[in-house]
Amino acid sequence: MSGRHPPPPHHPHQQPPTTSPSSSSSHSIHHQMQNISPSDLQFLRQTQRTLGISPAASSPSSSNAGGLSLDSNALTALSMHFDGLMAAITARVQTLSEQTRASTQATHRRSSHVVDRATVEIETLRDILRQCDELETEFLKIKRLGEMVKGFRKRVETLEKKMGR
Repeated sequence: MSGRHPPPPHHPHQQPPTTSPSSSSSHSIHHQMQNISPSDLQFLRQTQRTLGISPAASSPSSSNAGGLSLDSNALTALSMHFDGLMAAITARVQTLSEQTRASTQATHRRSSHVVDRATVEIETLRDILRQCDELETEFLKIKRLGEMVKGFRKRVETLEKKMGR
């Protein structure tokens, strides 16, 4: 196995890197720059300025495309900067995911507690309703007994009238 590494992958919307001599590399870079939107180019220029990279600071042998430094040091600095941004974004997403998970679990615990309390209250109400039904049954029995007593009184009165005659 040789010490060569496979070429780095390229973005699917970009042209693959060319291996032509340096005289045509400027043409290739210019061609690839046409695939980048003006707003993206402006963003890259602004980021390079923020990082302290200027086209004038790049080496004479490096490429420069419309105020954008394309030498290996500038591109490495941009790559490291964007790697740092991606790491910060990833960390923020993980933090937000963890906060969302914790919040969801807390909400679940609270809602479970509310459901448990409601279940107890429902059972208490069911027991009270059952007792009310039992009382209603007892009241119906008392009413029926009252009607029976009235019926017996009438009979007794009727018998007393017959006997008292």
